[in-house]
Amino acid sequence: MPPLSTEADRAALGDNLEIVDCIATDHAPHTREEKEGDLPPPGVPGLETMLPLLLNAVAEGRLSMERLIELTYEGPRRVFGLPAQADTWLEVDPKARQILGEERLYTRCGWTPFAGMAVRGRVRRVVLRGETVVEDGQVRARPGAGQWVGPGDLPLKGAVDGDHE
Repeated sequence: MPPLSTEADRAALGDNLEIVDCIATDHAPHTREEKEGDLPPPGVPGLETMLPLLLNAVAEGRLSMERLIELTYEGPRRVFGLPAQADTWLEVDPKARQILGEERLYTRCGWTPFAGMAVRGRVRRVVLRGETVVEDGQVRARPGAGQWVGPGDLPLKGAVDGDHE
């Protein structure tokens, strides 16, 4: 929020990235049917496409790699009071080319508005607390390997595991 529905909205965001604190995705796993309805919910499934799209912006010269790191790592840590994670990093290939597609998505809704878009840059490996959790597009994390890293105590049970009581 706010919606970035028009090209002018998207251009205004791109032209003002210097005042943005962080970029993140809430995922918004709405189905196509929900999004095409009379009252579509906000957001798009962006968890898997955010970083490739930002790496593409770096390749096109619209964003520096340093600013991408500020917006996606340093900014969220500062804004949300998140602790550093020891032995945690990701590896990207900034020269790789790929076509964003729906057949490789892990998201349950199974679609992306960016399907068919050619981008440069690809996540090669994600290491979380010393364990490789993603490698060359394959999830390697053990089920249940995630842990709460936010400030304070764990959130309510349903907020973590989807068990909404």
